[in-house]
Amino acid sequence: MQKSLLIGILLAFVACKQDDKSPLLYGKWQGASWTVSGQESGRDAAAVQFEFVADGSYIAVYGGQQEKGSFRLSGDKLYTTGENKIEKMVRLSKIAADTLVMDMNRVGTAEVLVLVKK
Repeated sequence: MQKSLLIGILLAFVACKQDDKSPLLYGKWQGASWTVSGQESGRDAAAVQFEFVADGSYIAVYGGQQEKGSFRLSGDKLYTTGENKIEKMVRLSKIAADTLVMDMNRVGTAEVLVLVKK
């Protein structure tokens, strides 16, 4: 009985680890496109940069603004907490080795930011 319980716990642990897509985030990303309500936003997507580090830290840059903090990934939700800021969440509709798609909600307006690996 104990042996089968231990095997079950190990299998559950391995299955959870296989679903962890955090390693796909690690590295530097640059914005490629930014839409608002399905239309081009007019914002300079290329000015958006993220760097996610394996230690759970990140740096985000947009224009002259910079934010540093910690991040965590839970399923398709990316949670970031900037220094002295509250936690924010975006949905990652795509996370691959070369493409990251962030579905955001800015005061009830849908925004999609597509980033590519640098």
